[in-house]
Amino acid sequence: MRKSKAPKIIGIVVGSLVAIVVALFALVMVFGNPVVTADQVEQQIAQQYGVAPTAVSCPSSLEGEVGAQITCTGTDAGQTTSLLVQVTSVEGDTVNFSITPQ
Repeated sequence: MRKSKAPKIIGIVVGSLVAIVVALFALVMVFGNPVVTADQVEQQIAQQYGVAPTAVSCPSSLEGEVGAQITCTGTDAGQTTSLLVQVTSVEGDTVNFSITPQ
C-alpha cells in the first residue's frame, strides 16, 4: 500500500510559513522603533502631576522617534487640560519625552 505525501508537504509548507512570520517579527523587534504604550504615558503623566492614572487619557501609543508627539488630556478638580507629549530622545529601548500643558 502506498502512503500519501500530502501530510508531509502540508507540514513543510506550514512550517515554512511559521518560520517566515517569526523572522519578520524578529526583524521588526530588532530594527523597529521602540513604542511607549498609551498606558505607560498616562502613568508617567499621573506620577508627574500627582493625579490618579484614571484622570489621564492618551489617544494612542507614542512612537519612539524624536519629534513624535501625541496630545493627552488630564482632569484634576473638574478641570480638563490638554498635554502635549513629545519625544525628545531615544536611547536604545528608552524613549525620553517631555510633557507640556497646552
